[in-house]
Amino acid sequence: MITNAAGLSLIRQAEGLRLRAYPDPGTGGDPWTIGIGTTRYPDGRKVRRGDTCTPQQADKYLAHDLQGFERDVAAMVTVPLTGNQFSALVSFAYNVGAPALRSSTLLRLLNAGDYAGAANQFLRWNRAAGRVFPGLVRRRAAERDLFLSADSAPQHAVGLLAATDMPTTESKPMLPVLGALLPTIIGMIPQLTKVFTDGTSVTDRNVVVAQKVGELIVDATQATNLQDAVETMQRDPEALQAATAAVQSQMYDLVEAGGGGIAGARAFAASADSKFFYSPAFWVTVLLMPLLYGTVWIALTNESGFSNEVRAAIASAVVTGILGAVVGFWLGSSFTTSKSRGLGAEASK
Repeated sequence: MITNAAGLSLIRQAEGLRLRAYPDPGTGGDPWTIGIGTTRYPDGRKVRRGDTCTPQQADKYLAHDLQGFERDVAAMVTVPLTGNQFSALVSFAYNVGAPALRSSTLLRLLNAGDYAGAANQFLRWNRAAGRVFPGLVRRRAAERDLFLSADSAPQHAVGLLAATDMPTTESKPMLPVLGALLPTIIGMIPQLTKVFTDGTSVTDRNVVVAQKVGELIVDATQATNLQDAVETMQRDPEALQAATAAVQSQMYDLVEAGGGGIAGARAFAASADSKFFYSPAFWVTVLLMPLLYGTVWIALTNESGFSNEVRAAIASAVVTGILGAVVGFWLGSSFTTSKSRGLGAEASK
């Protein structure tokens, strides 16, 4: 078994990402940690004070570390485990160490078949150097909750939407899967924070881009479905690198599909058509009116100090420009709305 998406997300959130080595909070020194909870590099060297790494290196260290802890947990546990139970134990061992899990009451109860008793043992491991740490309290509670929770989606049921599909009523059941995996995907491919500016959830606004990201990742990793792709990236740095490159190659289209830029403005204009005071054209007109009034004042009075010819030229240029902008914006908004309605009507046929 390997750590599932929920377990990886828990580890990433609990450990955080640190690109410069930091001391153990309990001892104030050894073991020094870097990246996402790494204390030893893949070549066996200890992390030392002053060491630095890149986000990409941190992901590689994490993938390497997880393989070792997954082997340890699989070797220690003698009873059947669900994906969530296994992943909660990996997170626990990742934090306290495999030897601590091996000698723990938690493991003894678990191997005796007392799953509930083992789950409650997580909460006891909330101390470092004899002190209770709030971060450990939160982590142990999260691990216990994961251990006790049913797996959200069996692997065989986590298929990805076909590339030609659009989000329709029939595709709605897939959204919880995308929503569950999206935080993990963004954690592994930080460039996606530029796309999902609303956070890490799949919303009506970004469902299309979330689907596109999933398709890119599945293709790049040559996986059978999105769950398989995420798990492949977790254990294989080269697969993660391929998925990252695929996402980066489509970054412009992903940003546009996510509701930004021109596409977002057009969508807003279309949605605002039935609400006059929400229309961008209305507010552009309101904001330009003071400039128009000021220009008329200059043209009709001599308090500005300009000659008649200069006042006439200024008034003509500004009035023409403002009226042109207002008329153009109103016509453009109307055209965009009409086009959107036409497309919507066509799609509904």
